[in-house]
Amino acid sequence: MTKSATPKIDTRTRMIQAAFDLFHQQGVNATSVDEILAKSGTGKSQFYHYFKSKEDLVHAVVESFGEMLKAQKLPLKYEIDSWADLEEWFGVFVNHQRRSGCSRGCPMATIAYELTGDDELIRQDINMICELSRKPLLKFFVTEQARGHLVDGADPEALTDFCYTIMQGGLILSKIQKDAAGFERSVEHAITYLKTLRKVSEIDR
Repeated sequence: MTKSATPKIDTRTRMIQAAFDLFHQQGVNATSVDEILAKSGTGKSQFYHYFKSKEDLVHAVVESFGEMLKAQKLPLKYEIDSWADLEEWFGVFVNHQRRSGCSRGCPMATIAYELTGDDELIRQDINMICELSRKPLLKFFVTEQARGHLVDGADPEALTDFCYTIMQGGLILSKIQKDAAGFERSVEHAITYLKTLRKVSEIDR
């Protein structure tokens, strides 16, 4: 029985995948085009056939990540319908840091950290990705508020920002410390605080 051949990845995709991994690992500025070509097994003529510059490739990397996020092809939790789901959403990131040895942070945050005033298009793309990432959180808190499950004055938008900031900060902190313990403790405190915003009748729900 003949084994089916492994689908061939086109040249442009190979360069984008190699660049993504290198950018995520060491940042955009520390990554040279030659490193990307070596990792992807491509040449300069191929690079300039598909991209005008390194900045153009960065844009393509961010765009590709956004497309995967929209298609739900990333190992994330896309639906948050309960408080248990919210804890699981945080857990995805904590567990990733444990498994990876806290070697990396958020790939888009790594790229965003090096943005300059001339990178407006990339900034807009990353901001769009952040908004997509926040959607499950915002939907959950808006739904809880509409059901009357949150205390008066609870702001779904602010609660979403709170959770997203804890997540991003935890990824950075655990990378710096090479330990996910601080991230995990922060999540535990965040969950404890968030649950104080539920109405008493909803605590055991």
